[in-house]
Amino acid sequence: MGEQNLPSYLKNSPLALCNKYVALPFILPNKMSKKDSSINVNVVDDDGLIVHYNGLGVRDADSGIARSNFPIPDKVGIFYFEVEVISKGRDGLIGVGFCEKGVPLDRLPGWEPKSFGYHGDDGNKFESTGTGAPYGPLFTTGDIIGCAINFFSKKAFYTKNGKNLGIAFQNLPGNDYYPIIGLRTRGEKVKLNFGQEPFKFNIDAYAEKIFENERNNQNEITQWYDSVISGIRPDDISLDDISLDDINQQIS
Repeated sequence: MGEQNLPSYLKNSPLALCNKYVALPFILPNKMSKKDSSINVNVVDDDGLIVHYNGLGVRDADSGIARSNFPIPDKVGIFYFEVEVISKGRDGLIGVGFCEKGVPLDRLPGWEPKSFGYHGDDGNKFESTGTGAPYGPLFTTGDIIGCAINFFSKKAFYTKNGKNLGIAFQNLPGNDYYPIIGLRTRGEKVKLNFGQEPFKFNIDAYAEKIFENERNNQNEITQWYDSVISGIRPDDISLDDISLDDINQQIS
């Protein structure tokens, strides 16, 4: 049925059960898109996880972002990815964030409407504007920056080297967000991780708590899963794979 390999932090989500028995109507982001990237950045490896800067690096107009290959479906409930700074390059003008599809590719994360970002050179967060607000510490070569979106609460937070930095954005207005990485000066190089490798931050524990809290709440996401799971035929469920208690836990 086209079962996807889900990140470990989603193992306790309703998505895990749906993924086992029905064809999901979406694919999770798992790499950066070579086609949906600025001419100022280059997605260099076959896996689409390493991005480096190749522009002039003189003006803000020389900025560039790479978007992921797929948007994040809000029905996932929680989404998380990390970015390792392989090299800060000349000035470390690196931004990590997310945006909608139509956001221009020649602007750093957060500088345009429907774009959100956390920048390494000043520690500021940017929410659909070129004017930043203080948020977290600077980050540079060797640091690992994580970005989490909670679609239940419509909030987002970042992590640095495994530490939660607190809520960055609230009341997120959209759903079709793409993970993005933004670079601005020569020598900047990063590596993305969508769960292909263990995360620095313990997102599994965070997600388990959120999914437990939201399991019995009637919101748009849980209602959607109820409708999908209710359509699963009994013959589709193998007790060798999952117990009735597990099923009842997921749909209760």
